[in-house]
Amino acid sequence: MRRYANRRDAVEHELIEAARRIGFKVFYTNELGDALVQFGDRTELWEFKSKGGKLTPAQCRLRQAGLKARIIRTVDEVLEAKRRFLK
Repeated sequence: MRRYANRRDAVEHELIEAARRIGFKVFYTNELGDALVQFGDRTELWEFKSKGGKLTPAQCRLRQAGLKARIIRTVDEVLEAKRRFLK
């Protein structure tokens, strides 16, 4: 069995910094997704993935159980998330 819990995608730091620069509060998590992000009174669970990155088996099971994490791969997707939060 492969261990995934401590692995972080290479793009994660860059994406978190971009989110923080535009006003998101970012809180790291380990089991549910990579981070809880908050803007104003809204909160989402985000999973950071490199361009070709795939969900782990544990992440797939959480999705099947109904827990949805938004997958963020680029800074443009961080900016799009802010536009959604502002609607």
